[in-house]
Amino acid sequence: MRDILALCVELDSQAERLYRALASTTASDEVRRLFSALADEERTHVGWWSELLDAWDHGLLPDIVDDPESLLKRLETIRREVDSAWTALPDPEDTDAALALAAKVEFFMLDPLFAELVDLMEPARSQDRHVAYSHHIERLVGAIGKHADQSSLSATLAKVLERALADNRMLTRFATKDPLTGLRNRRALDTHLPQWLAWAARYGRPVAVALVDLDGLKAINDTHGHRVGDRALRAVAASIESSVRSSDMGLRYGGDEFVVVAPEAGADDYRALASRLLEAVRTRSVFSDDGQEIPIRVTIGGAVALDPAGSEPRTADEIIAAADSSLYAAKRAGRDRAGEPVTLEPR
Repeated sequence: MRDILALCVELDSQAERLYRALASTTASDEVRRLFSALADEERTHVGWWSELLDAWDHGLLPDIVDDPESLLKRLETIRREVDSAWTALPDPEDTDAALALAAKVEFFMLDPLFAELVDLMEPARSQDRHVAYSHHIERLVGAIGKHADQSSLSATLAKVLERALADNRMLTRFATKDPLTGLRNRRALDTHLPQWLAWAARYGRPVAVALVDLDGLKAINDTHGHRVGDRALRAVAASIESSVRSSDMGLRYGGDEFVVVAPEAGADDYRALASRLLEAVRTRSVFSDDGQEIPIRVTIGGAVALDPAGSEPRTADEIIAAADSSLYAAKRAGRDRAGEPVTLEPR
């Protein structure tokens, strides 16, 4: 895993060097400023990967890649493609050639594996990363549209970039996002939670899971219609997004249930999260089609895994079942509350 992250640092560093070189040689002042801005953004991307690499070196990330050798080979192929694209800098007066070179490099760097890595290793911040990188591509495409002839190579490559970016967005959305709420879906949970539990067992660090149940969804659907019920689900999702820490991951588990996975969180951290979330939900309401205000409430249950370093990892089913028992205890106590977390005893 370390070699994978190190190669990501190297690739974005290489892209930064290319843009610095283009900025220093391109004759057009406006295009020079573009390349300088792209170089600065690549420096930011280098920082992202460097932070993850440092976190890995300090044991703060899970071992999340099932086939690291295959992934490393893909990255090495991208590096060779980038190397082959940049054999020499274009003539300073050849703006189209400079833009075409930039578009070639960005096409190779648009491989979906980078998005997959960000989603796996930095789930709480991945959306911001994806948006920032989209703006990076859009900046280059916009400049090509302004400065290049539409029959030129750079204009053709810009269209390829736009299509690849759109396809990547669609694949990501269908693979891991719940279309109704925008949160990650059950598939993302099945990917992330076992890896975080493996990490927790390896280093003896806590992981908390919170189950969040929207109270009375069936009654809302029956009384006001499923469209209003969908609004209630989106309101809960928005409350989760506003309540979790940057390191946490909120997901829609299915139906009226949501999950928050909270690495480095013990029982007190779970209680603080649950308190924030209850208050956030209580401040929200949805409205029926005839204008009736409908208050939203949730019930929360939680579980915490904390085993000695080097122990056998917990299964996702174990910690979800423990959180479920906490959730149903809270429901029996009257709903609109958080159950006490179940702490999984060391094996």
